[in-house]
Amino acid sequence: MIYSLKRILKESMPVLIISAAVTMGAGIILNKNSEMIMLLPGIIIIIPAFINMGGSLMSVLSSRLSSALHLGFIHPILHKTKTLERNLFATLITAVISFTSLGFFAGIFTRIIGLEGLDILMFPLLTLTAGILTVLVLSFLSVIFSYVSFRKGLDPDNIVIPILTSMGDFIGILFLFLTLSLIL
Repeated sequence: MIYSLKRILKESMPVLIISAAVTMGAGIILNKNSEMIMLLPGIIIIIPAFINMGGSLMSVLSSRLSSALHLGFIHPILHKTKTLERNLFATLITAVISFTSLGFFAGIFTRIIGLEGLDILMFPLLTLTAGILTVLVLSFLSVIFSYVSFRKGLDPDNIVIPILTSMGDFIGILFLFLTLSLIL
């Protein structure tokens, strides 16, 4: 693939505009759940880290898939390969450790600063459950978007990462509040 400013802008601009709209959806979900946030203000401390974590995990996965496609380690026809399996497994293991750690730290910090929140052990349950659901959905989308964009002659780095980070915000907040509503 030949990289040029024109090509990067042509591929990236529509995706970035769509990504902005999707990310606004996360704000709408936050707004719709403001009562829950007011009841448990400790929840607010996990939201930025939670949505960042989902987007970061997907950026890493998408970059690795894009590199594997460009280098020929995986082919743009979806089938099971060791490279794909290893990348998905590594993403899942990293997600379990990261989201569980986030929950434990959130439980501790809410107690230290005196915010009303969930029980100290409920935070890890919340972040792990919502995080794994988010990562499973986004991993599936990452694979599909990476393969499809590459097959269409587009650079997955220009397409997949912006879309998945914004979808990570939206899907992450959605699963966070759905999980929270089930816990309460």
